[in-house]
Amino acid sequence: MKKCAPAAVFVLVLALGTLAPAQGSQQGDPQARMRIRENISNLYLLRLTRALDLTEEQTAKVYPLLTKVEKVKAGIQRRMGQDLRDLRAELAKDGAGEQRVLELVGRVREARRSIRQKDDEVEDVLEGVLTPAQLGKYIVFSVDFLRGIGENLERARGMRAPIKRTP
Repeated sequence: MKKCAPAAVFVLVLALGTLAPAQGSQQGDPQARMRIRENISNLYLLRLTRALDLTEEQTAKVYPLLTKVEKVKAGIQRRMGQDLRDLRAELAKDGAGEQRVLELVGRVREARRSIRQKDDEVEDVLEGVLTPAQLGKYIVFSVDFLRGIGENLERARGMRAPIKRTP
């Protein structure tokens, strides 16, 4: 457990270190956002391992799965982000094309569905690997971690000019 603490601190410092460059531009550098996402994912995995007190065997099964799923979800979210930007741009036009709007809405909905499906796949595997107490800790940890990340991002956004978005 003590071996993970320095690594967790290191990952946290990296995450915070990459946050400042991302604040420099209005939209944020895509590579900086990717690094932040990676760092948050690494921090999540390290803290999860500690919070659940995983055995080496459990870690060997869970870590590769979570790493793979997070990479897949990152790609889905990247495409969904582009579709949302395109949807905003389309809606900002006078006389937005209904067909294009429907296409983009469908793609965003499908991306959201795919992300939920990936999360369900992870939870199905975890049910076979974790004890009931660990499953409970997993749910509590995930909610708390994501809530904390959201609060920190909101605080960081408050320290810079808001991103201009159309509709």
